Amino acid sequence: MIWRVAAFLAVLFWAVMSGLLVRDIYFPEASRFAIVPPRMVMDLFLQQSETFGCTLHLYHQREKIGHANFQVNRRIKPNHQTVYDLIAHGAVEQMASDDQLRSIVATWSLGCTLADAERWQQLSIKASFPQRDASMHLSWNEKQSSPEVLVKQGERVVMNSQDVKLLMSMGAGQDGALAMLSLMGGGLPKTEAQPDKTDTLKLQAREGMMVLAGRQRKCFVLTLPVMGMYEVKMIFTEAGELARIDLPDDYVLLEPTIHGLQDAAH
Repeated sequence: MIWRVAAFLAVLFWAVMSGLLVRDIYFPEASRFAIVPPRMVMDLFLQQSETFGCTLHLYHQREKIGHANFQVNRRIKPNHQTVYDLIAHGAVEQMASDDQLRSIVATWSLGCTLADAERWQQLSIKASFPQRDASMHLSWNEKQSSPEVLVKQGERVVMNSQDVKLLMSMGAGQDGALAMLSLMGGGLPKTEAQPDKTDTLKLQAREGMMVLAGRQRKCFVLTLPVMGMYEVKMIFTEAGELARIDLPDDYVLLEPTIHGLQDAAH
């Protein structure tokens, strides 16, 4: 149900920003991935996307089910802080009954601001589900303790920010967030120690050799932990081209050329 998805996203996001769900990211020693500044990777991506654009195809278990477009901008705020605005939008599709045409299941857009390409400052996610006449909007900035949420079906409000706060109040503080995640399918065990909240909001970047498009090549990996047991990995080529985004549950975003090479390799 739409409200269940919205509630899960809101509580999950609150918990991540509260420093509950981040674990150490494990890189095998043999991979010899070296830590690099995320800004270096974002600057390379900025140059590539300005010249060539960036469109990835969404796949689930080798079936194409949508696409996503990405853009990044860099600006300097009045306080002389450098921030990066990451903008993305896309669609999720499904095969129609005649097995020939695809219909739109959902459209979505995302906008976020990263201070020095490392720390989240604000986030906005919008999604619409035309077949269900439903929509969702989630927004957050670093001054808020919890996100603003609005879920509608037609003109009827299914869930808002007050409902999310009520869900959060069902438990006691941090334990309540973990309990709600468990109830809604998170299945998350409690962590023994909480990382610093500032560290929780940071992206991590590494550089090393890995197999991409069927061969070893130098790549950059930006990693964002999600839900403790999951992580989103954005893989860039040495030149800064966004080649792949690994998502939970066997979802993956692939640059079309890379995907064609992978198909040929298999």
